[in-house]
Amino acid sequence: MTGVRASILLMLALLFCTPPSIHAHFQLDLNIRTIHVVHTRSGLDVYMRLPTSLFLAGLVGEMGEDGAPEPAPFTWNRIESGTLLHYLDLDAIRDQPLAFASIAAQGQVFSVDGKILMADIVDIGIHPGSEQPPFSSLEEARRALREEVIFPYHDPEIYVGETVTDLLLRYHHDRSIDTYTYQSTLNPGLEGQEDTANLLLDYFPGKTRVHRLTGLLNEPVVIRNSEWAAISTFILQGIVHILKGLDHVLFVLCLTLGTAGLVGLLWRITGFTLGHTATLILGFFGFVPQGAWFIPAVETAIAVTIIYAAALALLANRHSSDSVITYTVTTGIGLIHGFGFSFVLHELLLPGGAHLGKSLIAFNVGVEIGQLVIVIAVWGLMIGIARMSGSGAALLRWAVALPCIAIATHWTVERAVLLAG
Repeated sequence: MTGVRASILLMLALLFCTPPSIHAHFQLDLNIRTIHVVHTRSGLDVYMRLPTSLFLAGLVGEMGEDGAPEPAPFTWNRIESGTLLHYLDLDAIRDQPLAFASIAAQGQVFSVDGKILMADIVDIGIHPGSEQPPFSSLEEARRALREEVIFPYHDPEIYVGETVTDLLLRYHHDRSIDTYTYQSTLNPGLEGQEDTANLLLDYFPGKTRVHRLTGLLNEPVVIRNSEWAAISTFILQGIVHILKGLDHVLFVLCLTLGTAGLVGLLWRITGFTLGHTATLILGFFGFVPQGAWFIPAVETAIAVTIIYAAALALLANRHSSDSVITYTVTTGIGLIHGFGFSFVLHELLLPGGAHLGKSLIAFNVGVEIGQLVIVIAVWGLMIGIARMSGSGAALLRWAVALPCIAIATHWTVERAVLLAG
């Protein structure tokens, strides 16, 4: 009986004296991983935020004589009231930020056609979970990594599990990437890790695809895109932009109404097309003034061109259209409108994005298709009305041109005031 009692006491002693779990305070209260994938002409730029515990907890060493395990890299630990606590060694991280970041980066695997891509660590950030800057959009992710990034706080004792780590990783490839595979090799054995929420946003040219996934992502996730998807998307964007851009619609409308014949119409449309194609490309690549005044100046000028085109429509019957003069003037006007197109395109396609040349051409093709839709519809309407009534076409010009002049005059004044301010 005495032996049984001794055995029970020994088991109880072992139970209460057993060192705490090595993962204590490597909690996953912040178990959300956000990944922004930007396609470039030579690979992928990846902005990632993940719980710091996710890549450090699995690196805890063997148990020491003091009852605590060897701490994971860039951490220190101690036992308090029987609980093992893990803290970040912020001084060590500040001394070797890239070494710290490489631990997290090694757990992220991007591959193309079965070949693992090599990554450069461009930037790193560490934030307390309670004060982490926004990271839900690409611009927020960029801003978070531009700020003071290695924990701009001076608390000497920061629990690992209460922080998140931001990374900017650049994966290289010999061409732009359509389809790739993402996989995480991290498996720290933390409670609740299978519930990790993952948000992967893929910024393929022309469209952002959102993938919501759960778990550690130890199984490969295939993200599929195609070159044709980029081209077709930008053609559609070009069509939508000109049809939704009221200022461009009014200009093309008045330009068509003011044409006396088909030859004159072709001259005007050709000049306008060549002009806006040139400045669309120049504006997109930034070969324009960078002052804050430039965009409102262009928008004001676009409003003035509508007034010009509407006035030309009112003078159509008395105006002898010289093809060379018409071509020159509409080319100059096209140069102004091209800058307006480039401002929108710059928001859709990064200058370093994949399929850049083809996407630029596709957007311009879309603009032309949208422009032709307007021209064909208006020209057909004019011919139909002219056949029914000799004065009908003239009445149509006045009915359309006068409101256009009123609207464009209002825009001109409004935009000029903003420009002056």
